Amino acid sequence: LHNHDVRITTHYYENNLESAIFSTIHEAGHAIYEMGIDDKYTQTILGAGTSCGIHESQSRFFENMVGRSEDFWSPIYGKLVDLFPEQLIEINLVDFIKGINKVEPGLVRVDADELTYCLHVMVRYEIEKLFIENEVDVYELPGIWNEKYREYLGITPETDSEGILQDIHWSMGAVGYFPSYALGKAFAAQMYHQMKKDIPVDTLLKDGKLESIVSYLGEHVHKYGASKDAMNILRDMTGESFNVDYYITYLKEKYTKLYNL
Repeated sequence: LHNHDVRITTHYYENNLESAIFSTIHEAGHAIYEMGIDDKYTQTILGAGTSCGIHESQSRFFENMVGRSEDFWSPIYGKLVDLFPEQLIEINLVDFIKGINKVEPGLVRVDADELTYCLHVMVRYEIEKLFIENEVDVYELPGIWNEKYREYLGITPETDSEGILQDIHWSMGAVGYFPSYALGKAFAAQMYHQMKKDIPVDTLLKDGKLESIVSYLGEHVHKYGASKDAMNILRDMTGESFNVDYYITYLKEKYTKLYNL
């Protein structure tokens, strides 16, 4: 509702702990952004995130760059094992990190690994262009969706519920939103690169001092609300314009290390 009343929703599957953890961290990233907006903008038109892309940069940052890192889990993994001993007692931290970063084509966007995630966005973006430009009939869309999943990910949904109906965005009118996820991840990579120059991110995570990272983002991103646009936030924080190379480098470095390439 405003920066003093921020609420999130998440989801749970009885047989998928990973999905619940990371969907919750993702939504918490959105909430942290909203809670960090300066009080002078509360309940004004500037008292919200400045763009969908910047909003997703915060959720994707916390979900993936923080939440899927070994440094984040190092001080708290034991607590997770205590909560879920049956599932995790025989899994050490190193194997847990490999598991939550496994690269594998899947049907569901929200559960996709970082490397294949943008392929899910591409499918949706290309379909949006088709129906916005009236080049296809709505009844053709499930088949087009399935064909694009075969083309980009090598897999095919068996039902529309695990295919074209899996997202809420189009049904609620959020047409054109999906590219914000890809933009957000690229924004986050550029911010992350600068953050590591300015503060000892790895050490802070190992020490469980997440509040220092939140404070850094609050100072450079959150407090401005919508008083600065996305490009100005990025430029003022990193000293340069948007540069997708940081995202590409981030992915290469992360998965080269994980897979010993």
